Amino acid sequence: MMRFLIGLLACLPLLVRAAEENAGKSSGVIGRMDTVEITVFREEELATRGQLSADGSITMPLIGTVHLQGLTTDQAAKAIEQKLKDGYLVRPQVSVSIGARIRRTITVLGQAQNPGVFELPANRQLSLVEAVGMAGGVTRIGNARKLTLKRGGAVQQVDLKEITTGKAKDIPLRDGDVINIPESLF
Repeated sequence: MMRFLIGLLACLPLLVRAAEENAGKSSGVIGRMDTVEITVFREEELATRGQLSADGSITMPLIGTVHLQGLTTDQAAKAIEQKLKDGYLVRPQVSVSIGARIRRTITVLGQAQNPGVFELPANRQLSLVEAVGMAGGVTRIGNARKLTLKRGGAVQQVDLKEITTGKAKDIPLRDGDVINIPESLF
């Protein structure tokens, strides 16, 4: 028992150092322009740290460009492992973590109780209905049947009532989306 405790105490500094190194790193869905850290067990020369490019990819030694945007850290690790297995390593063990996230937001304008800019969750998709809910819902004079969703240069009209009654599918939101709730004419 005493040897066990002495061994445990001897490992304590290593555990503290590992915890400090992982502080600030996270898992979840990798977003465009996030900073990621990729490590390959026992292959220090393959370690890669950097910000994703505008197209959501990063370049690694041996395998070149890897697209990571939209993948979870676990999915990204598996994708990199697969590329490393193709002619480079027998059983690669890859770890991917997110070092820093770029703030991803959507905007709700117009006749919402609390219009504003809202941050997209890092670990899951946010839908149009959830975003309107985050903004406090449609005001008494808002027109829930003629919302507009602006994505890039395209604008589409959305009927929120159709979505909430199950007649239409909810829309997953992306970084930069703008929802506008117009005023009802009567």
